[in-house]
Amino acid sequence: MVDHADLIFTGGRVHTVNAANDIAEAVAVGGGRILAVGSNAAVRPLAGPGTRVVELRGRSLLPGLIDAHAHFAGLGAAMAAIDCKAPGMQSIRALQEAVRRRAAELPPGTWIRGRGYDQSRLAERRHPTRDDWDAVAPHHPVIFTRTCGHICSVNSLAMTLAGVDDATPDPPGGRYERADGRNLGVAYETAQAPLQQAAALSPAEYREALLRADRAYLAAGATSVHDAGGLTGPAFGPCQELVGAGELHVRLYAFVTVNSRQHPLLGLLPSGVRTGFGDDRLRLGAFKVITDGSSSGPTAATRAPYTSNPADCGILYWQQEELDELIGRAHRAGWQCTVHAVGDRAIEQTLDAMAHAQHEAPRQGLRHRIEHCGICPPDLQARVAAQGVIPVMQPAFFWEFGDGYIRNYGRERADTMFPVRSLLARGVPVAGSSDAPVTDHRPLFGVQQTLTRVTMDGDVCGPQERVDLTAALRLYTVNAAYAAFEEDRKGSIEPGKLADLVMLAEDITCVPAERLRDVAVLMTVVGGEVVYEA
Repeated sequence: MVDHADLIFTGGRVHTVNAANDIAEAVAVGGGRILAVGSNAAVRPLAGPGTRVVELRGRSLLPGLIDAHAHFAGLGAAMAAIDCKAPGMQSIRALQEAVRRRAAELPPGTWIRGRGYDQSRLAERRHPTRDDWDAVAPHHPVIFTRTCGHICSVNSLAMTLAGVDDATPDPPGGRYERADGRNLGVAYETAQAPLQQAAALSPAEYREALLRADRAYLAAGATSVHDAGGLTGPAFGPCQELVGAGELHVRLYAFVTVNSRQHPLLGLLPSGVRTGFGDDRLRLGAFKVITDGSSSGPTAATRAPYTSNPADCGILYWQQEELDELIGRAHRAGWQCTVHAVGDRAIEQTLDAMAHAQHEAPRQGLRHRIEHCGICPPDLQARVAAQGVIPVMQPAFFWEFGDGYIRNYGRERADTMFPVRSLLARGVPVAGSSDAPVTDHRPLFGVQQTLTRVTMDGDVCGPQERVDLTAALRLYTVNAAYAAFEEDRKGSIEPGKLADLVMLAEDITCVPAERLRDVAVLMTVVGGEVVYEA
């Protein structure tokens, strides 16, 4: 029993995000939990001699924000790589100069990594090739990963270290870009695997990446992240150590992700380990299968051809029978199942596989998910609702990739991509996320884009799919918690729940939608501990 609060917030706009979306004045925290929520008069008496009282002065207090799909270690690694999204970096020539400078600073043989280029926004309107990198760094292995994470570009030395050459065949679910039979060093989807493995971080590099990501998320008001791939694997050991030492503060829900038939993590399926293993700091999440490409590549698997290329319908990793078998195995082993499915062809395949698994081995309380669920027309929306599947979407994509969606998929499909409002109207608890480092990791950036759906060039993708602020906040709080079976512990400000909170510099209800992304985070609290303060 806690006699007095450790921390009290008073005099503000407390967005509880409870079932009624109540707004209160004050919150008391003690023993790592929410003690009381209500009026100033009701909460102030809980102050004791050692209580810290924070005066909100009309500013907003929110539940700790949740990014329901990101790559935690990947974000930290990207922060140390050459930033292809930085001002002045929108040409291959500029990227080459950055590599040249980095090569001059590093011993030969040291990996040079870059992250975030988009060939559609480069002056040359193409992917960089091995020849571009060879010209400036022949003695350093170079790997640049496209913004989507589904395509990479490498130099000749990187190819040699990865055992990839002109004769290397295209693997199932992937391909290499070639000219006259020569491998150009641009790898799509599963063809990336040997190259990314060769360029993998060391344990010390993973440790630093995790710490960078932790600091970035806390400064953005995020207290929980669903890691959608990259943490379970070589990064997991350093992550466990940092969590055990109390050096990582963001709560992590870590997926087990496979994208090939020989993936080593498939060995977890018969082990008895499954979703939920762990604690409130680090817990095993869903078993994830990647089944198509990226929305912006574009490599998403679509029913109808791309508007920009009538000969292309994207890349599908699995045949239906293969996906049925894989999802069925995980489903029978007790895992929450999720599939990376962007295009409508991939979403349909995923829903078929999940329905087949449930028919063969009925279970209660599934909460199976679809990561992205991008091109989801009304017939698939109806199936998502009927099957109780949780779509985890990235409204933030519209800012960076929306103009490409219009070009590649046509206006009609672009306007109905990531149909948050339509799915919410069907009673589907859509969760919000960033897919960082694919795009901006800040949850408030995602909240803004859920309201506006505005592209970088000033267009709008599907204004009819915009939602209001209350609904947008739920995507990044209680809905995201529900997607991880954690709505009883987090996602809203209610007595008994974990004291995960974020204090903003303004009353968020008075901020114009186009400025929401830049609202300053003044304080982030995890388990009652102030872990970030501006």
